[in-house]
Amino acid sequence: MTLANDEQAAYWSQIAPKWLELDDLLALEVLGALPAKLAMDRLSVLRGQRVLDLGCGTGRTTLELAALVGSAGAVVGVDISAELLARGRAEAASLGIDTVEFVHGDVQVTDLGVNQFDAAYSRFGVMFFANPSAAFANVRAALRPGSVLSFACWGSVVENDWAMLPIVAAAQVTGSLPPTPAPGEPGSFSLADPDRIREVLGEAGFGHIEVTPYTDQIVISEEGTPAFAATALELLGFAGALTDADQQTRALALTAIEQGLRARLQAGQVLLSRSVLLATARS
Repeated sequence: MTLANDEQAAYWSQIAPKWLELDDLLALEVLGALPAKLAMDRLSVLRGQRVLDLGCGTGRTTLELAALVGSAGAVVGVDISAELLARGRAEAASLGIDTVEFVHGDVQVTDLGVNQFDAAYSRFGVMFFANPSAAFANVRAALRPGSVLSFACWGSVVENDWAMLPIVAAAQVTGSLPPTPAPGEPGSFSLADPDRIREVLGEAGFGHIEVTPYTDQIVISEEGTPAFAATALELLGFAGALTDADQQTRALALTAIEQGLRARLQAGQVLLSRSVLLATARS
């Protein structure tokens, strides 16, 4: 297997314009903000440290980490999408933050240096490696001995109502489920098995590996269901569903998703399960 993640590079370049539109929507923050904080808290970042942000996307978490390390520290965000990184650079410049650097690269092969960082972090950015063992080995080499890696990734898709409900609703319209990546292939749920996480981190040379399941429910207000349904439809598109669907089919799928959400309304709220794995390890 080639170490370069060329397929994912092409994929994220293709979807970047749509992802940039979604990045500003509240629905994504409802899904990811709390898991991001839980993983970040496990780093116990100190002022003056150097931190690596893996799969940083548009740099939201990179800037949050920059606030933690302060003016004496530094944060390097790495992502395979140049288009997403451009948003991060622009945001950092507008805020006058000069302690962050955004690197366009593939974590599997990009030279991250040796013994350069005190911590490494990711919010839902490490599930897309074609060769996760190689990627994490590269990260471990960049960390100083004893440094902490902490990341959040999704648990099983069947334990995440926010994903399963739209999948089932859309399938009722199209008659088929979205393609499922083969075991070990990159995808949002590729690290949903705690044993798989322990395996790849161990192969990469990490020790003191801990994987902690975290489950809760996200809350969607009745007023917020149309926006959440629209976001879910786009996420389905990223997962390979509705790729060849015409506008009428997409409209029917959107209606089905919103109806599925409204069927769960109780006291003006929709509750959807969220299952996350919080992983930590030491270099």
